[in-house]
Amino acid sequence: MLLTQLAKFLVVLATCEAMTLKQIKNTGKMMRKSCQPKNNAADEKIDPLNEGIFIDEKEVKCYMACIMKMANTIKNGKPNYEAAIKQVDLLLPEDMKEPAKEALAACRKVPDAYKDTCDAAFHVTKCIYNHNPSIFFFP
Repeated sequence: MLLTQLAKFLVVLATCEAMTLKQIKNTGKMMRKSCQPKNNAADEKIDPLNEGIFIDEKEVKCYMACIMKMANTIKNGKPNYEAAIKQVDLLLPEDMKEPAKEALAACRKVPDAYKDTCDAAFHVTKCIYNHNPSIFFFP
């Protein structure tokens, strides 16, 4: 099942076709199944992310970093603006692209304040949520 979802995700990437919100959420479930056990992140600590509740614990932060690594938005140990913009252009539905780019631009410098990948992932994700909660989704 995990390989099937990953294969679908890679096919979409290869054809450079934007994903539907349903496809994004399904891909997110696959990413979660991989990252959650690696980081011992309990459902009750990561489910609230989509409501803007960010629990400042290492497991949650490193779960977020794992998701970002799987999404190819971490480069050299930090969330990377250019890589994230590329993913937005490739994957998001048209109506979400500009708001997502605006949020990313507003949070572009946030990772610079953190040496730890997990801390940087946590704070940039929190910034993106705070900038535009209406388009925020985190698996």
